[in-house]
Amino acid sequence: MMNNWLEKPWVIRIVALALSVLLFVVVAFDENVSEEDVGIDSIFGTTNETRTLEDMPVNIEIDQEKYVVSGVPETAKVTLQGSVSLVTSTSLQRNFEVFVDLEGLGTGTHVVPLEYSGIANQLNVYVEPQEVEVSIEEKAAQEYTLNIDVLNRDLIAAGYEVGNVYADPETVTVTSSKSIVDRIAIVKAFVDVSNAEESFTTDDVPVKVYDNQGNELSVRIDPPTVDVTVDVRNPNKSVPISLETTNELADNLKVTSMELQTKEVTVFAAESYLDNLKELKTKPIDLSEIEESGTIEVELDLPQEVRKVSPATVNVTVEVEQTEERVMENIPVSIEGQPEDGSVSFVTPFSGAVNVTIRGFPSDIEALTAEDIPLEVVLDNQSPGEYTLPINHNISEEILENVEIELAIEEATILVEP
Repeated sequence: MMNNWLEKPWVIRIVALALSVLLFVVVAFDENVSEEDVGIDSIFGTTNETRTLEDMPVNIEIDQEKYVVSGVPETAKVTLQGSVSLVTSTSLQRNFEVFVDLEGLGTGTHVVPLEYSGIANQLNVYVEPQEVEVSIEEKAAQEYTLNIDVLNRDLIAAGYEVGNVYADPETVTVTSSKSIVDRIAIVKAFVDVSNAEESFTTDDVPVKVYDNQGNELSVRIDPPTVDVTVDVRNPNKSVPISLETTNELADNLKVTSMELQTKEVTVFAAESYLDNLKELKTKPIDLSEIEESGTIEVELDLPQEVRKVSPATVNVTVEVEQTEERVMENIPVSIEGQPEDGSVSFVTPFSGAVNVTIRGFPSDIEALTAEDIPLEVVLDNQSPGEYTLPINHNISEEILENVEIELAIEEATILVEP
């Protein structure tokens, strides 16, 4: 019965029409007609789409072992227009290429278009910029010895200094256009020694290339990084200390001893400075501020070349004494110049001895005896009679420099009898 149904002419016409419509739809999808086309896409509601890719890499087609090219942008903007399905798949996959074809062009300046490949013909493609001005130069490569700049030398740990600094490797190869290579003035790497207290190595330090004006140049560096080793040293030397003072003690005081408790200190400085360093001085002790014996903490007077000193301060033991008064009793008074005939005697109440008050520092007066203070009156052969005469002393100038003498009685009465 089915066979009879298919043999009817109107059934055959309907089937043929359906197949024709289906075939047309398939062809329309394959050709991705544009939005302006009116056809089966419009009938079935299919729409076109426009999508822009902002950062498509731009490749350079040239013998890059021989030439260096400048002026080619790193990326380009690519706009795709076409059916939703094809625009979407192309933008997501990005399996196409944007490039400039410089093959066959010689050195110099050229204006060339940005081209693309790998995009279906059914899509409309717009590349921005459409063309660029490029410069083609011969490639040059040169080996350079690497310079190391040490940063923050003044911030290295106190007492330390930078010794040898070296890189591994010590040379790098710089590749660029000949004109750029000719401008290279220095190739260097930087290492920071802030707070360094021991030798160290810093890995993967970037290498930089500069011209005479200090401008950094964009070139290819092989290797682009190096390992930098810094030798940190700590030169030091032990030296004696000398004690310095200023001003004077109060009149009633005398220093009997002033002694450093620390005789030597360790000085940290450059080796060249330490070689000639013989001693360090303290900052002056102000004697006018000392009132009694005790211990004083004193800073060291450090020259600018000294980075550090240990210890930073020293203690000074100071012994002082004050003036004292002492009474020496019954110092005998002798009589000089007695007459050859007759006799002499002291008139009562004077007994022939005097109390003597001595004033001075204990170290000057403690050892004095009566023999050190000779006293006398001088008659000078007077005739018989009674005489009141001054009591003189013959104390040495050495004693009198440091000691004051005061007699309890300054005169004596003497009787000269025939």
